[in-house]
Amino acid sequence: MSSTEAHIKLCNSLMAADRVWEATIDTLTDAVYIFGSDKRLKKINRAGEGLELATRSFLAGRRCCDMLWGLEETGCMVDRAIANGVEVEVELASENKAQRPLLVRVIPHGQDQPQGPAPGCIVIVRDISELRRAEAEGSKNRAFLASLVDLAPDEIYTLDVERRFTWMNQRAEVDSGLTRSVLLGQDFNMIIAAESQEEANAAVQCTLGGEEKQFEVRTICTDGRVRCMEAHTSPLWSDGNITGVMVFMSDITERKLAQARAARSDKLRALGELAAGVAHNLNNSLTVIQGRAQLLLMRSSAEAGNKKSLEIITQAVGDCSQTLRRLLDFSRRESTRHPMPVDLSELISSSVEIARPKWQASSSERTGTVEVRIDTPAPAFALGDSAELREVVLNLIFNAVDAMPNGGTIEAGTRVEGKTARFWIADTGAGIPAEVMARIFEPFYTTKGERGTGLGLSASHGIIENHSGEINVISEPGKGTRFEVSLPLHEPTLSEAAIPVAQNVSTGSARILVVEDEEKVRVLLNEAFRAEGHEVTEATTGAEALKFLDKHEFDLMVCDLGLPELSGLHVARWIKEFRPDLPVIIATGFAEMIAEEDYQKARIDDVIRKPYSLTDVLKRANMVLAAQPRSRETVLV
Repeated sequence: MSSTEAHIKLCNSLMAADRVWEATIDTLTDAVYIFGSDKRLKKINRAGEGLELATRSFLAGRRCCDMLWGLEETGCMVDRAIANGVEVEVELASENKAQRPLLVRVIPHGQDQPQGPAPGCIVIVRDISELRRAEAEGSKNRAFLASLVDLAPDEIYTLDVERRFTWMNQRAEVDSGLTRSVLLGQDFNMIIAAESQEEANAAVQCTLGGEEKQFEVRTICTDGRVRCMEAHTSPLWSDGNITGVMVFMSDITERKLAQARAARSDKLRALGELAAGVAHNLNNSLTVIQGRAQLLLMRSSAEAGNKKSLEIITQAVGDCSQTLRRLLDFSRRESTRHPMPVDLSELISSSVEIARPKWQASSSERTGTVEVRIDTPAPAFALGDSAELREVVLNLIFNAVDAMPNGGTIEAGTRVEGKTARFWIADTGAGIPAEVMARIFEPFYTTKGERGTGLGLSASHGIIENHSGEINVISEPGKGTRFEVSLPLHEPTLSEAAIPVAQNVSTGSARILVVEDEEKVRVLLNEAFRAEGHEVTEATTGAEALKFLDKHEFDLMVCDLGLPELSGLHVARWIKEFRPDLPVIIATGFAEMIAEEDYQKARIDDVIRKPYSLTDVLKRANMVLAAQPRSRETVLV
């Protein structure tokens, strides 16, 4: 083969190789430019033609800076790459000639080959528009999801396998008061109350084993508040392995408080129903005992010793009725009850008597005795619910007793100061440390361990706030504690403050209808009124009373409230409509059941509580009779 033929064969081979190389780079999606040492374009692939919107024959021989990715305000990238012998990579924003974001990579070649071709460079240009759009969309979605997580009603935390915090949402920061800089990297127990740590750690450990858990836990905020939380834990997975735990927490403190209040209300309601049933029977029995004793006294030709015994019986019945009334007052906690004038002095005195069994029953557990001093020099009226206020007083007394395991003194009293009515409970117990003082009104906070619920003072604080009052505490370790409650002063009207005193009034003989389903009480009233010279008719039911009223004339009716068939209120309403001149006195052990509207719709001239004194019934009945026109007198007792 001649040298010419060999040369032709070599050229053909080179041209074939060049076509293969061009075909190869034409398959690339990135634009490829090849520049010589003179920085003029030698080759360009099909993607480059598309980017430049020109053919390779038109672009061949042009300078690198004439390409659309050239930068006017900076030095030439090809110059820099060739001069320094290192790659140059630049990302161009969409404000370039192509008006789209580009990633330009300049790769120099030939510098390390002195005997090779002159140095040049390869430029690879990638259109990253779709990449940047995808990144922007991803960033937008991440921001959206982050805002959803931050605004979620739950607190969300993540833990690593060592139970250390690795992330928290914004809700967790706001509600707990802990910032990311403080909490991240800390142990999970940092926010868990001591009594809940064992259960919480066990739940997290189970979750690290792949099991989701749901439980209740108490957490501690930066300000010392204890919250009751409902927690849910889920494992965090990565490449098939558990790498941590996600913890969701919902604050259920208010729900737990509501449940506790509901449970307490249910107990009081059950107590009220029990007390009401017991009271009905006891009131009638006590009325008969006291009435019979008073009848014997009224007819007294008895010896002085027997007379003294009868007086003791009537006094004992009176004391028993007061105890029963306090029990009923304490057990009634209905939200529909209207505020009534409450004498705080009487409230303190009666509450001490109710609470007395508390320290008497636990005297064996103390080394000393408990002495109670009461200072209630004058009535101090506030407007409110006596049962709720009594609950506050009892809570404070019980706390005072618990604070004195070695015995001591409890002081309770009332006073009027300016426009406030005040009462206080003080003890000589151990006192309250400063760190405990700041939290005593928090729900579920207790220093009594399993014996305490942490709700007594919290509930008391809520009750006083609902009465527009304040509860303050002064305490010093080793010197005792004093709680003082101030309430808006109520100036009682004459009818509220005055205790009616029945006077002996002569009315002559009257026709009296006694309506009472309890036979012994009915017979007792019959004998008492007949002893005064009155004419008495008996009825055992409300329906029977209406029959008598429809056929006969009466000057007075003595009526129980709870009657078979028709209640005493129904009878009193009938009287107001058909016998409006007939006065009515209700005799009942449930005077508080008579609502304000009942006084408007029924004829009610007086209300006497059972068990009542016969002498009081007779005097008040005579007063009602005396106040009526002589042409027609009707009285309901």
